[in-house]
Formats: sequence, structure tokens, C-alpha cells
Amino acid sequence: MNIIRKTLLPLFPVLLISMLLTGCSPSASTQTPAALPVTAVPERTLSEARIVPIRNAALSFPSAGIVDEVIAPEGASVKEGDVIARLKGTDRARAAITQAEVQILSAKKDLDDFIEKSDIARANAELILAKARIELKNARDARDSLDYQQVSGPALDSLRATYYMALKDFKDAEDEYEPYKDRGEKDLERAQYLQKLSNARLAKDKALYNLNKALEMPDPEKISRADARLSLAEAALIDAEATYDKVKSGPDESEKIILDAALKNAEAQLKAARAALEDLELRAPFDGTVISNDLKPGQAVSPIVTVMLGDISAWQVETTDLVEQDIINIQPGDPVTVAIDAIPSLKLPGVVNRIKQMGIASKGDTTYTVFIDLEESDPRLLWNMKAFVAFEK
Repeated sequence: MNIIRKTLLPLFPVLLISMLLTGCSPSASTQTPAALPVTAVPERTLSEARIVPIRNAALSFPSAGIVDEVIAPEGASVKEGDVIARLKGTDRARAAITQAEVQILSAKKDLDDFIEKSDIARANAELILAKARIELKNARDARDSLDYQQVSGPALDSLRATYYMALKDFKDAEDEYEPYKDRGEKDLERAQYLQKLSNARLAKDKALYNLNKALEMPDPEKISRADARLSLAEAALIDAEATYDKVKSGPDESEKIILDAALKNAEAQLKAARAALEDLELRAPFDGTVISNDLKPGQAVSPIVTVMLGDISAWQVETTDLVEQDIINIQPGDPVTVAIDAIPSLKLPGVVNRIKQMGIASKGDTTYTVFIDLEESDPRLLWNMKAFVAFEK
């Protein structure tokens, strides 16, 4: 068994005396008291461990390729998202991204134009339909007006009365002119009655014309033209209604489905192109330091770990050999003391952060990993340095 749960004094006389015990001064008196109290040394559990960054990652390219350039060599500090290295083919990948972006813009424009044209077509169809309805009403009114006399009712009675009065005045003027008709043309009385007769005739003829005009039926040619206008208006309305029915619900759904599919395809192409570029670039998942980087330009690589990244702004400790009999006595929040094997004089306080829930079979035992936060740090600490952790019972 890797862990010995005993007091540290008999097990590790040098390490544990310096870590865990305080020295005792000899008594000034040469006499031993009758009842000397014994101070108990607290039992501790000791575990081997290693120093690790608070965050670390083993990075590799997701696919095989040829290294084009190494941007962050070993020891370089990187920010989250920084490119550490690239494989060949990034120019092609960027060109594919640009092409996909152009296709998206084109597909969006086609879709926008289609929707805009559909809106315009619907507005035009509404306008044409409204005009067709107005024209049909006007054509019907015009045709209906030709089925009646031009004038009727009181107006027609007035025209008849005017004519009869004008006819009587004309006859009276004829009777008055009769005695003077044989006189010479220069006779003033004859000229006077002749003028009166002429005016009466004009008034009679005008009244008769107006009456006949009011009584006459429409011209057959006008009726034919009105019928033709009405037929055209009815046909135009049917056509306008049919056109409006096609566009009133918005864009043609079948055409819109095709344009939507073209846009989605362009977006999928862009996503695939970006993913292809990401596969060619090894990026830092967090801020940290490149601990190891074996990549070299021109090197052929496969999807294996090639770069180790660590956030060494702070350190943690991971135990390596705690067995189940020991782990049951350890809880998150327990204080610990960490000794560094390579730096004997360095003792760091820490606290248990968490315990990994699944144990690992090792040499006949099941070991559990305990993660410890160091409350202090030291610039001499390095990744995977060997450490010893003393847990209070």
C-alpha cells in the first residue's frame, strides 16, 4: 500500500520533523516531576502529489496535415482565442469563407427582392382591382342611361309648353302679317310685322327642336359603344380579381421555399468553411503559457497531443496515491500542508478544493485524486513537481 497512515515522526524523521513537529527544549531542572503531562502529536495522513496549473489543456489538431507556421512557441504567453499554430490550406479555407459570404449576400438579396416585388405586385393588383371596379360602375351607369329618353317628367312638360306657346305666337304673327304681305319691301309696317313673324318662326323652330331632342331615343351606335365598354369593364374586373387572388396572400410560397433553401444552403456552406479553417488553426482555449510545443513548420502531424497549455498564474496540487481507507477522512475545506520535494525549505498552506468521485485501480488498490488549492505560491514552482501533502485527521 502506498499510503502509510501513522504519525510522521517515526516514519519520516527529517521531513516530518521540519514540517509537522515543533522542537522541545530540555527542562532547566534536573529533577523529573512526579506526574509529567504528555502532549499528544496529532496523527496526519501523508500523500504523494504533483504540482499542476489551475487550468491546463493538451491540444492537438483535429485532423492530419502539414504545419505551415508556429506562432506561439514554448514559453509564449497567449490569450484565449490566440492562434498557436496553423496547418497548410488556410488560404483555401479563407477563400471558401469569402465565397460562402458572397453567396449568402446574393441569396439574401434574391429573397429580399422577391419579397419586395411581391409587395409591389400586391399593391399594384389592389390598385388595378379598384380601378376596374370603378370603370365597371361607370360603364354600367352609362349603358343604363341610354335605355331612357334624354328628358322626362317636369322638364319634358316645360319643353312641350314652350313649343305650343311658340307655335301659337307664330300663328298669331302670321295672321298679323297677312294684311301687309303684299306691300312693298320698303313699307315700314310690313317690315315691322315681317320681323315679328321671323322671330316667332325662329322661336317655334327652336322649341320644336328642343322637344324632339328630348323625345328622341339614344343613337344605336352609342348603345353599341356603351355595350362594348361594359363588356370590357366586366372582363377587366374578372382579370383584376384573378390577379389579386394570386398575390393577396403574399409571396408565392413555392418560390419562397426555393429561395429560403438557397439562403440556408449558403449559410451551411459558410459554417462548413469556417469549421474547415478552425480545423487548420490550433487556438488557445484560455489565457495561459505554452508549456510545451513540438510543432515545426513543414512537419506532418496527426490528431495527437502536440501542445501543452497551462494557466500558471496560480497552482493546484493533485494527490496521486490516496486509497479509499484514507479518502473517507478527507473533506473539502480541510487544511493541509504541502512540502515540495525539490525545495525542502518550502512549506505551503493549502485547502482541499474537491475530491474526484471516481477512483482508479492501481497496484491492487483504488486511488482517489484530491484537488488542493494553494493559499500561497512561489516562483520556483513548476508543472509536475513532486510534492507531499499532510492532511490533518
